[in-house]
Amino acid sequence: MIGPILVGDNEQELFLGRELQHRREVSEKTAQLVDAEVSRLITDCYNRARQTLIDNRPLLDSLATSLLERETLTREDIEMLVRGEQLPPRVTDVPPAPPLPQQAGSTEPRRASNPKLFGGPEVLPA
Repeated sequence: MIGPILVGDNEQELFLGRELQHRREVSEKTAQLVDAEVSRLITDCYNRARQTLIDNRPLLDSLATSLLERETLTREDIEMLVRGEQLPPRVTDVPPAPPLPQQAGSTEPRRASNPKLFGGPEVLPA
């Protein structure tokens, strides 16, 4: 760990090639220390994130399965899964569609007509 230091001048505008024209603000050794510290931080954070995913794999699988089944999850659904509980069956508020009326003298149920196409001509029956 190198401690709190200022590396470079944040006031200057950066663009491609500019650092080649100006003198370096820090020594080569300090630049190497900064590079090593950044690399260490990135590696540590990556390993920590990976281990968190490994440790929580059963929960992640449960969330993925529930999302595939339901498409959306509420906060309460997620909290139940985090506690290891099963989600109750989803209640739908949509009533079933009423049957289509039959034509006089026909025993076959009437089929719904095809909806109009958006942006194109209407398809007429033959």
